[in-house]
Amino acid sequence: MTVIANATTRVPPASEHAVRERDIHGVSAAKGPLRRAIDRFAPLRAAVKSGAGQRTIEAVRGARTVTQPARFLAGQLGPPRHVRYRLRRSRQIALIRHRSRDVEILNEIFGGTGGRLAYEPPAALRPELDGNPSPRILDLGGNIGMFGLYALQRWPGSSVRSFEPEPENARMLSAAIAENRLHARWTLCPAAVSNRAGTMAFRGGLSADSHLVDVEADSDAAPANADIEVPVEDLFALDGHVDLVKMDIEGGEWAVLADPRMADLDADVIVLEWHAQGCPEPDPRAHVIRLLRNAGFQELYEPMNASHCGMLWARRATAPSLSSA
Repeated sequence: MTVIANATTRVPPASEHAVRERDIHGVSAAKGPLRRAIDRFAPLRAAVKSGAGQRTIEAVRGARTVTQPARFLAGQLGPPRHVRYRLRRSRQIALIRHRSRDVEILNEIFGGTGGRLAYEPPAALRPELDGNPSPRILDLGGNIGMFGLYALQRWPGSSVRSFEPEPENARMLSAAIAENRLHARWTLCPAAVSNRAGTMAFRGGLSADSHLVDVEADSDAAPANADIEVPVEDLFALDGHVDLVKMDIEGGEWAVLADPRMADLDADVIVLEWHAQGCPEPDPRAHVIRLLRNAGFQELYEPMNASHCGMLWARRATAPSLSSA
């Protein structure tokens, strides 16, 4: 976990690359004996990092998250298909598309990829989130419902509102709500979220990588076969206070974060997966830090090493200004 020190002033655009190393404190978990052996022996490291090695590890990790591990492993060896599983950790029902990114996301959220659960909040934020008996959670980019399932068991009194525009993902998310009889606490809006309402072109059929067309570098390219028009909701027009916003919208975050209304967003904590795709600046990590701080989210935590994407937890330093109210 990297803690990015609080900033007391707005970060000017000229400083978006100036995230000083002395302001960043890395906290890494101790490596286990297997991880140390992989690091030490080059042949073992090469085998583990190979495509076949990574697929095997992914399958084994996924099998450990469910109560039917042999069935899960068999599913990873056969043709792609939808399968219903009971999660070992929470006893909830999840629907998985084998041999797709669903398995990677299952591992990240319930299996502890990299030694930690992807959406377990930083220790400094747990008292606020855990002390709330009924947190309201906004799930932007609900995908097939893995985060929603995690949040509802992690905070038993919580309610979740998910937005997911990709039709197949939305059908699976809706099925997860029904299978777990969570209609009273979990709702789905089959739409994208941005900083304006209406409709937008959407590149679907890509599982968790489906995205709004306008985040692509060449957004004027000819439409692909899976391109569709999807409804879009304006995040800043949604009603009510939110205790936690989870945002993973495959490059759509940049339009939202750059909107001046972010300073007035009635949300206490954000957990954001940012992507290089769609970023208007050459250094997306520095840019997202600047945008969050300028919106009043001064307390930032970074639970994973960033590459072409990264994750940040952010807490607002003060209540929103409500200047636009």
